[in-house]
Amino acid sequence: MPPKKKLSKKEKARLEAEQAELLRIEMEKEKLKKLEEARQRKKLEMEQAKHRQQQEVAENRLRRGQLKDSMRFFDAVHTAIEAIKAGERHERDWEKFMRCNGLPNAASASDLRKYIHQWHADISKRQSEARNWLLRTDERTLLTQDAHVPDLTRVSLRQQQGNLGDVYAQRIKEVLGILNELDESLLYTKERSAHMAADLAKLKTEMRVFLKQHLDEFTHKTMSHIERDMEIDRPGVAKHIYSSDVFQSFIWTFSKDAQIAVNPKARIGEQSAHNEIDFPTIEMLISLPPTVRLQSSALRGLWLNYDHFSDYCSSFQLRHARSENATILRQTKREWRKRKEILQSMLDECAREIPLSELEQLTQEQHSASSQPTRERSYDIDKLYAQYEDELNKARRRAIGPEAYGMLETDVNLRKYRIIGGVYCIDFLETPQQDKQLNARSFIRTVDAANSLLHKEYYQTYHPPPPVLPGVRRLPEEIEAEMRMIEAALDKLALVTLQLPDSVIWFEPPIACRWETHLETFESQLADGVKPDAAATAAVAETTATPTEATPLSTNAQPSPLKSSPRGPAKLRSHKSDLAGTQEQKLHEIGDFDLRAIPSNVDLYGLVKDFVVPRLPQGFSVRLEQTTPQSSSGKPQRQVMFLARQAHIRLGQVGQSVVQASVVPIAPEAATRPGIGAEFLDTDEPAELFPPLCFDKLLKFRAQSRPPPITPNSCYLFSQLIEDMDRLWQLQLPRERQEEMLQQISEHLSPSGSQHDVNEELPEDMRPLSQELVEVLQPATAAAAFAYYTGISFVRDSQLPPQSEPETTPKSGGSQDSSDDDEDDNDDSILELLEGGAGNDSSAGATLQQMLSRNTNSNNDSCDSEARRQKLSSTAAITQGKWSTRDVHDTKFNEDKLSIQFRTGRLGIFGFALNKYSNMPYQTWDLRPDMKNLGTIIFSFTASLISLDMTITEAGYTVNNFQGGSTQGITEMIGKTLSLNELKATLILSAVDIFPDEDAFCYTEGSCEKNYVMEMHTYACISTLALSHNFSWSRWNLLAGSRTAVLLIRELLEGKKVPYYSTLLVTPLKTSIIDCTEVSASFNAVGIAGMEYYADLYQLSQSHAQPVSLEKQRTMSPLLRDNVAGILKGIRPLSLC
Repeated sequence: MPPKKKLSKKEKARLEAEQAELLRIEMEKEKLKKLEEARQRKKLEMEQAKHRQQQEVAENRLRRGQLKDSMRFFDAVHTAIEAIKAGERHERDWEKFMRCNGLPNAASASDLRKYIHQWHADISKRQSEARNWLLRTDERTLLTQDAHVPDLTRVSLRQQQGNLGDVYAQRIKEVLGILNELDESLLYTKERSAHMAADLAKLKTEMRVFLKQHLDEFTHKTMSHIERDMEIDRPGVAKHIYSSDVFQSFIWTFSKDAQIAVNPKARIGEQSAHNEIDFPTIEMLISLPPTVRLQSSALRGLWLNYDHFSDYCSSFQLRHARSENATILRQTKREWRKRKEILQSMLDECAREIPLSELEQLTQEQHSASSQPTRERSYDIDKLYAQYEDELNKARRRAIGPEAYGMLETDVNLRKYRIIGGVYCIDFLETPQQDKQLNARSFIRTVDAANSLLHKEYYQTYHPPPPVLPGVRRLPEEIEAEMRMIEAALDKLALVTLQLPDSVIWFEPPIACRWETHLETFESQLADGVKPDAAATAAVAETTATPTEATPLSTNAQPSPLKSSPRGPAKLRSHKSDLAGTQEQKLHEIGDFDLRAIPSNVDLYGLVKDFVVPRLPQGFSVRLEQTTPQSSSGKPQRQVMFLARQAHIRLGQVGQSVVQASVVPIAPEAATRPGIGAEFLDTDEPAELFPPLCFDKLLKFRAQSRPPPITPNSCYLFSQLIEDMDRLWQLQLPRERQEEMLQQISEHLSPSGSQHDVNEELPEDMRPLSQELVEVLQPATAAAAFAYYTGISFVRDSQLPPQSEPETTPKSGGSQDSSDDDEDDNDDSILELLEGGAGNDSSAGATLQQMLSRNTNSNNDSCDSEARRQKLSSTAAITQGKWSTRDVHDTKFNEDKLSIQFRTGRLGIFGFALNKYSNMPYQTWDLRPDMKNLGTIIFSFTASLISLDMTITEAGYTVNNFQGGSTQGITEMIGKTLSLNELKATLILSAVDIFPDEDAFCYTEGSCEKNYVMEMHTYACISTLALSHNFSWSRWNLLAGSRTAVLLIRELLEGKKVPYYSTLLVTPLKTSIIDCTEVSASFNAVGIAGMEYYADLYQLSQSHAQPVSLEKQRTMSPLLRDNVAGILKGIRPLSLC
């Protein structure tokens, strides 16, 4: 074999070039091949998209035609049903008109006002004609033998008197019936204008408020005659019991010498026993802490079988409710427009040519990310639109979910819970004054308050300890100490033990909650230290000089030890300049301003805290106020600053010392020199004996381009105050000249001081605050409060009321009346705030700060203002509040005994909230015609905890079987034919809530909300086929998605064998019978062979139903069809089963 010839370098290069060229050609062919494949794929996708578009256009044409035909049919049915219902309503209205029982027409505002007026007139007449029947008593009539002499003994007259509670119970039943009729009339808002509906709603609230006052009047009348109308239980303790269907009342009254408990002595080594009060009528036991004194007081336990509070909560009504005009035809039109946009974008994407550069880039990306699967663009129109609709559903869930209501953690969300079992009222009351008999024919009573029920305040806060952080280990001693602390804190609260009513099926432990008014919410926020929002704080800062209404700032609460010693340590004998170089100080630069015209942008609180308080002598204090009292002439006494200190008080000389320390402003003629001088101090000790002034900040006044428009004689700048206080620090003078210096300061800071003479006596309303304290408070109390209420007071011009021009003529009586009205309005400022903020969230910090910043100067109310205030407070107590667990703690539920125990820091109105959706999701449902009774449909339904069977006819619904619990209301319901509203009310009163709201899916798990319009239209179609077809649930429905409903269907014919179920698939766009059964291994959404396109179930039945079934559909009663659709739309089995 000849030796292999060695190639030269040129030949090697040539061979390598040839191989590279071959490789390039192969790669080019590969690229062209891939590009051709991509183009072919694009072409195929383009053809499929065009075919899909043509198919969509054809289906849309068929769908619109079929749905128009269906809507014409359902519109005719709806018109017939509305005509029948309108005739029934007119007939009921005529029956109400002809009943002639004195009750008003609840749909007429004029009749309701006339009834309310007559109600007031009846009360006034009864009060004017009321006579104490004890005046007729004559025990000597028992001794006579004359049969014509009436028996006037006390026992006989008591038996002749009717029960006062029956009169009030009869009125309450009457009013509740009127309110129920009013609620029914408010449902038909289309028949009346918006202002008429609003007027009826206002009258509804007025009647509810009056009903509450009616019950309070019953309690007050009963307690006004303890000896006559109440039963003496033991010495000093009386009780009154009344029970009816609408309310149950139990009243305890205790005199000043009453023995509260049967055995009040505590065991050895234990604390004093609690006061246990039993209310056997409502099966309630209250244990009050020893701090609550029941002597000369009363306790009322009241149970109401109605709830007039919940519908005023912000979470009661659903927000963003769906439109009632939505139909399947409008829904498909909107969907078709969106689907056309998606189809057009798909066509545009498929028609675009792929350049070679993009193909190479795509190839490189595929090679670089070969480990990850390639993400191709989806061209499934149904999938893309389903994603779009899912985003819309998520947005709607956020709009109607719990986060949309902005509630606190302690608030009860009435979208999820419902107050059930009635309402319990526990009230701590004042005992009214009793009649005293002067002689045999006269009684006398001392009236020192309004002739109405007066509530006593009981409020005890409790804050549970914070949870232990994960990973933190605590010693047993620490745990035991914490448990003792919790027990001691809980022991200060009232303990309530209550037997729950047996009219409710308690599926789960209820939530004990309390009706908390907005005013109580503000008080709790103050007690808890809730900070307002930043925006609210900024708004308040523009009108107030301080963050709070009154912020006391003092140098020392106790006398300084340096002040009481004749000599101080030598190391303190340093000047304030010696400290400047030893620490770093922050520079605070401001513009100078007049203390009697403080600009709104000045942080006065910070300036006083940083620069005025450190300069104050020992024992002096500063008070920052918002307003000052007005003088008798109507002008505000702009007394913006007082400097004072408390005198040294000795035992027995308290009142005299305080009077000597009072501050009285004088005229400027008495002041020989403006500002604060050496006369301010009370000792002759030199400044070297006192600590130097230490500041964390330095104050610098900016040079002003132009002087303020105030004359120098009436201007007292902040810089002058600082300079005067700096000079004052270096001087010490005797106490005798203190009052003169304080008068100079008051004159300087009082704009109206120049109008008064030195020896002129000041008006009553211009006296300084310290003098008012001396006159109002006791001497010891005034001495203790003097250090807080005296000092420097700053007031902004924006806080003062506008000054009116002085009138030359004297004021008339009308002007005096108007000023009284203004004072009355100021007294009711809190109530007006609550009335104006009824639509706002109760947890808003701005409202709290606004309420604190509003001032109430006058405390003297006229009779009209008192009545108006009581009316507003009664209205606010009902209409402005919420159910809250803020003051309810340590709740324990005994399922065996059906009793609940909780502790509360407030008394008031209590309720028990149950989860509305405890019976959801459902398990099974079945709807079939009763072949034995024509015109009757059987509906079987199984929820999570209960099951029921009912028959549906034209007359209504008849429940034949109920399992899962029993109450008296449910037992009486079985076998009776009820309307849908009556059936709902009966089941809901027993806590069987199987009628979900639109937002129920925000609070339930294991459910799949279907497309709302599709679901409602499907129920209408099912109701049309109810006499000829059997419908049932399918196990494929829950996981089919929101745009797909799956159920079983079969047609029942008389005299023929019952066929097997077929699986029905319903979407917003079409309805079909699919090739899938309940025992299939997987779900198959493909229709059976030969299945044509049908827009809805009604069109499907028109093509596949037997003539007998079509005849039943045609002749079916509209009321029966409406009853079937009503129960299905109320329960919504397709979304929850």
